[in-house]
Amino acid sequence: MHGRNWSRAAALAAVLAGSASLAAGSGKADPAAGKVLYDRDCASCHGATGKGDGDDAAYFTTKPTDLTDRAKLSKRTDDFLAAVITGGGPAKGLSKDMPATKNLSAAEVKSLVAYVRQLSAPAKGGK
Repeated sequence: MHGRNWSRAAALAAVLAGSASLAAGSGKADPAAGKVLYDRDCASCHGATGKGDGDDAAYFTTKPTDLTDRAKLSKRTDDFLAAVITGGGPAKGLSKDMPATKNLSAAEVKSLVAYVRQLSAPAKGGK
């Protein structure tokens, strides 16, 4: 009887470990979730539409980046953007006015990057 219970426990542990691994690896970017984070953490500086014209933008020595600038954003990798989001501007040699946002999970950072990418994407039906 003890052997059977141990086998069940081992099987359950294996299933749980496998599901946790799948959940951690799946971390798909969700631009809609990224927009919620953007509105909460970024819009006051970068503006509601990402043009760098948020209410707090006037208080900085360096104007916040215009996240709608396709030419500029196309030169930045997702890893670069994630590093700036989590480590602030100085993490990648940018303005010290860009603060770090350290309270985000990896999935939240991916979603925020995906949303920022949408801000600089061509309009649907446009070029």
